[in-house]
This record gives sequence, structure tokens and C-alpha cells, in this order.
Amino acid sequence: MATPTSPARDATDAEERRLLDRVCESDSEAHRALFDRYYPRVFAFIMRRLRDAPLTEETVADVFFEVWRSAGTFRGGSRVSSWIFGIAHFKCLRVSRDRRRGKREAVVPTNVEFLHAVPDEQDVERDVAARAELERVEQLLGGLPPDLRQVIELAFVDGLEYAEIARRMGVSEGTIKSRVSRARRRLRGGMRRAPEGHR
Repeated sequence: MATPTSPARDATDAEERRLLDRVCESDSEAHRALFDRYYPRVFAFIMRRLRDAPLTEETVADVFFEVWRSAGTFRGGSRVSSWIFGIAHFKCLRVSRDRRRGKREAVVPTNVEFLHAVPDEQDVERDVAARAELERVEQLLGGLPPDLRQVIELAFVDGLEYAEIARRMGVSEGTIKSRVSRARRRLRGGMRRAPEGHR
């Protein structure tokens, strides 16, 4: 049985949705508030995957630039935190792919002022495809049963170990592993069945 969502977490998400609404209106103070709130967690999330501090710094800046640029694409199907870490996930995939190919994707400098600059749309088609994919993931996350969505958020957004998730939810660690596996299968299946325009 899934642990009910805490009122504090609901209040936090509601506050962050209001901040994101303000970002849609080009409110740099709201963007700064999200940046200050998420920078340490996003940095740790990306550093675990890239294991390169300078590249992590650049990628984090690129994530928050994308938050600024794409706030209007948030549809509310998931938590704001899930949406932000979804962006971080896709940025990590792109950087890792480019690194394997022997080159590095150009990213935005870490100077926060650059986060508020007008983006240089060098590859519009690629950016539109990435945003459509992110929107599709958000929809799929929102469509998961509550118990599966909760373990995905705790494991991949909050970065908790399976043992800690099991303790919080009052179930066995094996149950958590099973739920994560089921959630991953459903997300992969949903992406494979993505409708035209989400590919």
C-alpha cells in the first residue's frame, strides 16, 4: 500500500507550479528561486552520471536555461521536480552521446545572466523533438498508478536507495524493485507507442 502524499510535499509542488507560471511570464526572480532551490540536487544528479565536474557545471546551466526557455511546455501531469529532473536526464543522455562520439555539445556558460538570454536556435528540429519527448515522458509519468509513480519519483528524482524507499513506504525492498521494474516497462512501452508528433 502506497504511503499517502504528504501535505508538505503537495504545498511545495503547488508553490513551484506558481513559480513556473511566473517563469512563463519571463519573471527572472521566479527562475532564480527555482535555480537556488534545485541547483544542489540537479548538480548531484548530473555529477553521478557524468563524473566530470566542469562538464557537470555546464550541463546544469544548460538544464536551467531549458527550464527558462521551456516553462510553457509544462502541462502539470507530473510534479515540477519530476519535470526538471526529466530535463536533466535528457541533457545527460545528450552529453554522454556527444562525449562517446568524441565531441562535446555546446552548452550555455554557467554565468547565471546567460540563463536569461535569448536562446540561439541552432537546431530547431532537434530541440522541438526533445521537448516533445520530454512532454511525452511527463504524460506517461502522470498516467502511472500512484504506487509506481511514487517509487519512480523517490528513486530517480529524490535519489533515494531502494532500502530507504521501502522503509518510507512500509513494504519490502523486493516490492520496491518490482515496482521500479514495472514502472520502467510501462514507460518504455509508452515511449514506443508514442503517437505521431511525439517521436
